[in-house]
Amino acid sequence: MLFLPKSLLAEKVNPDGRATQLFNEVNKQVYQIRVIDIASGDKSSIGSGFQVSASGYVATNFHVVSSFIHEPEKYRLEYVSHNGITGSLQVKGIDVIHDLAILKAEKLATSHFELRLQSIAKGDRIFSMGNPQDLGMTIIEGNYNGLIKTSRFKKILFSGSLNPGMSGGPAIDINGKVIGINVSKATRGEQLSFLVPVQYLNKLMQQVKTTEVVNASEKKPEDFQQIIETTLHKDQDDFYQNILSKPIQTDNFGDLKLPTKLSPVLNCWGHSIDNDDLKYNSFHQHCKLDDQIYISGDFYTGDFVYDYEWLTSDELNSLQFYDALEQRYNQIKLYNTSNKKHTTAYRCNSDFVKIAGSSWKISSCFRAYKNYKDLYDSLLLMALVDRNDKAAIVKMGASGISKKNSILLFKTFMESIEWQN
Repeated sequence: MLFLPKSLLAEKVNPDGRATQLFNEVNKQVYQIRVIDIASGDKSSIGSGFQVSASGYVATNFHVVSSFIHEPEKYRLEYVSHNGITGSLQVKGIDVIHDLAILKAEKLATSHFELRLQSIAKGDRIFSMGNPQDLGMTIIEGNYNGLIKTSRFKKILFSGSLNPGMSGGPAIDINGKVIGINVSKATRGEQLSFLVPVQYLNKLMQQVKTTEVVNASEKKPEDFQQIIETTLHKDQDDFYQNILSKPIQTDNFGDLKLPTKLSPVLNCWGHSIDNDDLKYNSFHQHCKLDDQIYISGDFYTGDFVYDYEWLTSDELNSLQFYDALEQRYNQIKLYNTSNKKHTTAYRCNSDFVKIAGSSWKISSCFRAYKNYKDLYDSLLLMALVDRNDKAAIVKMGASGISKKNSILLFKTFMESIEWQN
């Protein structure tokens, strides 16, 4: 257990030098985590981790150790302590949704971080630790700024700059208790970063402790792949069933009523195009999730996005207007992967259907995940085609969704479209 001096436990203390005091007290419980390429013996990637139990549990991000989890025959894991001592690590548990992993090391000291599960006030000082760019252990001071409102997976906004290599390190309060786990930097050049709330780490630790009591044998690589698959299925089912279980709200868009803000965690914005050379006018609405689920360095999932466009023209004849519509008729792009080892090619179907008494051209596409059964990337493209001077184009994309939920989502979405009175 980690014991701090009384000066650090006082409610009111002089803030000068606090970062230095904390660093000197806790840096022995923070480690560099290395993924080692077995063939060359060199490190393939690095991150940070921190000790969370007297028995040698070490917390980090899933993405820090993901290459080992996917290819354990190619890599091994090791830690490097504050004084340069190295040791091997085993993976004991993962939470791919919240980008967490629990590792186990033998013969570590018993001192470790405590978790702060009580709430923390917005504006409170917090400190992040880790090993940026393999330059040595550092501590960064910032402030707690609450949870991101449009984050599907509940991330903390930290007003400090995390750097590569700090992923998986602890974010601690003024008394040295963990309030979050470093996960990512917001945007290059901005002093904003994201942390995973400590409650998710606590939940994963309890799961690991329970499974170790029930089954002391080490997990095999295929066990973790099954955990990922099961977790992804549950996450997408919870998200889309929550959307589908409620009445779809619509709002005016052009002359239509279209579904609006399908989920409170979607971020929506719009823009207009008014270009004399095009001879038509249009305006857009875009809605998307701001965060995805990391599977590997070239494969993300969990995305959901839709896009509306309304076009009008009083200069183009019917053929010219339809030609302009055809040029705009292209599927939304999902950038979650471009690697063919993860997904099949898209298979698409197109048809003309009647919706709200009007003709629409519709195309739907699916590509399957090769390593995760019954998960797909799905696309829906729709265009209103029976007007000579006005049209709507609707695009939707979802990654990591079951075909059942995808079909239900598309069907419910289309049935909710209507003309304004």
